[in-house]
Amino acid sequence: MKLRWNVLGAVVLGLGLAGCGTTVGAACTLDNECGDMGFCINGSSPSAPAPNGPNLPPPPNTPGGYCSESCFPGKDDTCPTGSTCVSTGARADVSACFIKCTTNADCRTGYQCISNFRGSASPVCAAPDPATPGT
Repeated sequence: MKLRWNVLGAVVLGLGLAGCGTTVGAACTLDNECGDMGFCINGSSPSAPAPNGPNLPPPPNTPGGYCSESCFPGKDDTCPTGSTCVSTGARADVSACFIKCTTNADCRTGYQCISNFRGSASPVCAAPDPATPGT
């Protein structure tokens, strides 16, 4: 009987841990909605990117927020399956994982499948960056 409870406990613990990962691309307002390793890219969240200064890309447009994780540019294995690392994904100095896509249908409402988004090697679900004033 004791062995059965230990096995059941291990299964329950494993299922609980499986739910703690980041769902890249999910809507969010706060970091804790993005799993243990994730953060919310959202202009109103506490982790909102700081101003980037002149000549640097602004934080991305993220309607409804965008759950992501930090990653290493050029190393997609540092992102969850189905996503890719964008070197200036969260702000100029913070790389972030974005969902890979092939068509707009792969993306949630308000987002499009964009090729070469901020230099990404794969098309990703993202909202178009706002036009830069004067361009």
